[in-house]
Amino acid sequence: MAITHSTDSYPKVAFIGLGAMGFAMSTHLVRTGFPVIGYDIYGPTLDRWQSTCNDIPGSKANTAKSPLEAVKDASVVCLMVANHHHVHSALFDAKVGAVHGLPKDCTVIIHATIPPTEPSAVRSRLTEEFKRTDVKLIDAPVSGGAARSVNGTLTIMAASDSPKNLEQPDARIVLDNVASKGKTLFIIPGSLGAGQSAKALNQVLAGIHIPAASEIMGLAAINGVDTKKFYDTVTAKDASGNTPVGWSWMLDNRGPRILSSDPPMASATLIINKDVGIIRDEEARLNVELPLLNEASDILKEVMKTHATADDSCIVQYYLGFGSDRMNRVVELAGKPTVAASEQESLIQDLATAHGIIHLVSAYETISFAKALDLMGPEQRKRWFTMISGAAGGTTIFSEVIPRAFEDPEGAEAAFKKYAKDKFGGALDKTVALVKHAKSHGYEPRLLEAAVEHFRKFVQA
Repeated sequence: MAITHSTDSYPKVAFIGLGAMGFAMSTHLVRTGFPVIGYDIYGPTLDRWQSTCNDIPGSKANTAKSPLEAVKDASVVCLMVANHHHVHSALFDAKVGAVHGLPKDCTVIIHATIPPTEPSAVRSRLTEEFKRTDVKLIDAPVSGGAARSVNGTLTIMAASDSPKNLEQPDARIVLDNVASKGKTLFIIPGSLGAGQSAKALNQVLAGIHIPAASEIMGLAAINGVDTKKFYDTVTAKDASGNTPVGWSWMLDNRGPRILSSDPPMASATLIINKDVGIIRDEEARLNVELPLLNEASDILKEVMKTHATADDSCIVQYYLGFGSDRMNRVVELAGKPTVAASEQESLIQDLATAHGIIHLVSAYETISFAKALDLMGPEQRKRWFTMISGAAGGTTIFSEVIPRAFEDPEGAEAAFKKYAKDKFGGALDKTVALVKHAKSHGYEPRLLEAAVEHFRKFVQA
């Protein structure tokens, strides 16, 4: 249940980390009426944030020169920094760390995506090193991108070492206001780190689907398809609001930027690369195999060499060849197919099915990762399934196959095999043909080729 306050009684918030996400989240809180003290290590960003807040009617925003200064008198401290090293620095720096000025009984919310083991490490330092048992700590990573940060509709996965911390009014009103008034706030059963684990599940999907969106759009271009029509077909909902085979939140979201000759900066490649790196560390720690995620990671690392700070929609140009004469082929074929109209419709359906096969294998890896993270209890899996279905990892296939994997008495793998045969029966040969055609034209659909090998085991078993 959402907790309400009058505007005059909103708690004072210190917001540390004003990058793309933190900037949008914090300015949304200012627009809502919260008194917010902002801090970022980069001075020009802090100046831009203050200027933006000054233009908000009734703004109660000010800046601080350090984390220590920012948190004085704050009831809630939000951390949206780049990684866990920055979390520790912002909190525990010897001279200007927030811990030296945290008011008694305040709440610290970690919104940054960090390894699942790190929230407990922060708790230990607060308690043992600084004797601050009074400070409440909430682990609350977010999903949804800067656009949803602006209007306060992020998906948030929250956990704490005490359930009471998640109902504490000051903290809860902040969380509710950036999560659709509480509608997209998911309380994850477990202690500190459970929120990060749930986010990691989402990021297995996101980490595969971001390069997959570029790969499938590039594959459409290699086949001479009207790329805009392909995008419109795969993202169109029917009269009941159902999405087609091949739909993913990431393709829906990245598609317009992939189709643009001058896409805006919305999410840098380095962001998803960092999140995928966390998953790969967990993969090694937990001894679980995520081969499709690893293939996606290798692709991201290649793009990072030259385009780390570019919007991740640039991955399509990596596939087509940075600097090559076909680098912009997806944009060029929007509305201008080179394939005959009689062939285009079947090609579009084959491409959509191929994208769906990638999603099937990514959903299977998510189940495998959830088992390794010990997130398969009835209440846990219900929460993360509902959360991911409406978040950035969502796909049509995920929403259909995961409930079957939960319910099948023969187990998840049996459910995936049955679903693959029912949903994609007869698709293997056409998908293999797409891969061969692409490779004959010097195009490497690496994720699709890797997914086909696992898909083959599903349908030929």
